[in-house]
Amino acid sequence: MFSPYGATKHYGEAIKEELEKRGAIVRGYDERPSQNSITKIVIRLFKKRIPQIFDRYISRVIAENKEGQFDYILICRGEAFTPLTIQHLRKAFPTAKVLLYFWDILRCADVRFNIPHADRAMSFDPQDAEQNDGLEFRPTFFVNDYLEVKDNPENKNDVCFIGTLHSNRHKIIKRIEKSFTDQGFKFYKYLYIPSPLVYIKDSIVKFPYISLSQVHFNPISVKDTVKVLNETKAIFDVNYTAQKSLSTRAYEAMAARRKYITTNPEVKTYDFYNPNNIAVVDLNKIELSRKFIETPFEAVPEDILYHYSVAGLIDNLFEGI
Repeated sequence: MFSPYGATKHYGEAIKEELEKRGAIVRGYDERPSQNSITKIVIRLFKKRIPQIFDRYISRVIAENKEGQFDYILICRGEAFTPLTIQHLRKAFPTAKVLLYFWDILRCADVRFNIPHADRAMSFDPQDAEQNDGLEFRPTFFVNDYLEVKDNPENKNDVCFIGTLHSNRHKIIKRIEKSFTDQGFKFYKYLYIPSPLVYIKDSIVKFPYISLSQVHFNPISVKDTVKVLNETKAIFDVNYTAQKSLSTRAYEAMAARRKYITTNPEVKTYDFYNPNNIAVVDLNKIELSRKFIETPFEAVPEDILYHYSVAGLIDNLFEGI
């Protein structure tokens, strides 16, 4: 199994744990040879022209497992993978089925050329699934930690935002925070930036930027996120521009039994949409009713909640294959 080992490592770990719970023996590997910035840049720029760069890493993985065989090779996200890499894995493990699961939009991590080389390929983005033959739609999921959030939050924060600063999010967060505080809501934020170098670059390119005192260079852990949610009534989420798919925050809010506030109107098309639990805000006129925040969260049917859990994801990935 290959999955990201960076800020989103816990998603891969949750999948691995669920598979092991079902009796599988799982070998887990990073989807990249390294998480450092140089490796990421090289892969993004040169993987198509020089696929051997990443294939050396795969050769090491194969060598570590030369005595065994696998039933499945699961690749989550897999930005560095190429058809050459998948062919190499198939040759080494000829009985294994290859499964791809994309949780980035293809406009950001274009790996569509790998789809024909997999036995099953799934994406969290409905638009990508619709526009690419052989790609099935499967939303992302919540990890089980969010089920442990307390039913009755302590009255400390009305709304929280926890996320990575990218694109124009800094401008949006400033506007959202001002709007919410002007309306009398208590707003908590945890803004993550991958490194000081990224902060310096963005401070120059996106001037005026967010002050250094308001950012963190370490991603918040799931455990600490749960602590914040124990003191918070609602989760605020900002989607990528023109992205139809939902982030994991939508499902985490559902599992944590917290109100969900988003800029993405596509949430209204999902089976768990409930206007008493979910508010879609217009960035041009940010308004939120006190009634929405104060009224209790309405329970989501168990079958719907299960579908968006890691167990539900595993069912879909491996069903009938």
